Amino acid sequence: MIKPNPFTPQSGWEPRFFGGREEELNFFEKVLSQSIRDQANHVVILGEWGTGKTSLSKQLKKIAQSQGYPTAFCPLSNISSKSALKDTINLIAQEMLLGLPKDSTAIGMENILNELGKLQPQVKFTKFLVNLWQVIEAKMAVVFIDDVQNLDINSGVIDTLRSVLSRDEVIKSTNYLFVLLSTPRGWQDFIDKHNPVGRFFRKRIYLENLNQTETSEIIDKTLNETEISFGENIKKDVYDNTKGHPYELQLLCSNLYDDQLQDTITNEIFNKALKNTLRELGKDYFEALYRRASDREKEVLSILVEKNKPLSISDIRSIMIIEKRKAGFPIANIKNFLYRLYEKEIIKRRDTGEFEIIDPMFTKYLEIFELKKGV
Repeated sequence: MIKPNPFTPQSGWEPRFFGGREEELNFFEKVLSQSIRDQANHVVILGEWGTGKTSLSKQLKKIAQSQGYPTAFCPLSNISSKSALKDTINLIAQEMLLGLPKDSTAIGMENILNELGKLQPQVKFTKFLVNLWQVIEAKMAVVFIDDVQNLDINSGVIDTLRSVLSRDEVIKSTNYLFVLLSTPRGWQDFIDKHNPVGRFFRKRIYLENLNQTETSEIIDKTLNETEISFGENIKKDVYDNTKGHPYELQLLCSNLYDDQLQDTITNEIFNKALKNTLRELGKDYFEALYRRASDREKEVLSILVEKNKPLSISDIRSIMIIEKRKAGFPIANIKNFLYRLYEKEIIKRRDTGEFEIIDPMFTKYLEIFELKKGV
């Protein structure tokens, strides 16, 4: 009898086996040591959608707790811009109350938080951190703030956090280590808007996709004790299609596991699982992402999908003129269309100036499910 599916593509779920990320884990260990010896080195973890920022933060939380440092975890949802600063500061404070002080002191701190309610957010959070530290029985406390990209860049939340953590009374009388998690583009928007933020949160972890060896190891270790294994050719196919993207890896392997009705996974089974994976990714993310593009932008996007390689602005102009011969297409606006697609996080720009689709599986999704409909 086949055992329950061990892969965990659900958002926020911890993978059965956490693989790779050794460099990131070691980096965090060093940050903890430095923050105990000296001043806290606040960290930003940057990674695209589904690259495992939340899963990594849960591993980092375990490391901090194993060393005796209490931790709090605060996921951020979209908060209306009218009350974003006040509501977000309150949310972070309340999440800290859930994770940091002992139960016997949490109620008293809740009363203090309510008493501070009439103060301006910056003053309120400063006093809250100082008061809270007095009941935390540890040398350091670690606070994770997830999904920072959900914040309105004009809300002032991150700049307020920077300002509070820079104050003498917080630096001298407390020892909090804040770890922020964001998409790279989301974080860049904060830096562009509030330049001092980038100089304050200098320690950064950039999450890339897993390599082929790590991908293979995760598959093997996840399947351990299930009496099912994926052949080397299947593991290679998984990597070739997902390029080691953690969420896509879990989802594709989950579908492969469900579809495996025999000892050997055939090409037919793999292709079926891949198509189901793309369909699910469409519902989860890709469909909404594609809808961000205008009709003209979709025409430019279709060229990147068709060529399936990085292209420069001049490359796309030439293709549009010579190959496509699109009558009436505003060739002079191609640069604007590309930068709009970049702003919408549908494509990415290489250091060389070339553009490509944000994710290989997104390219496959567009090719199979969207572009066949016609732009």
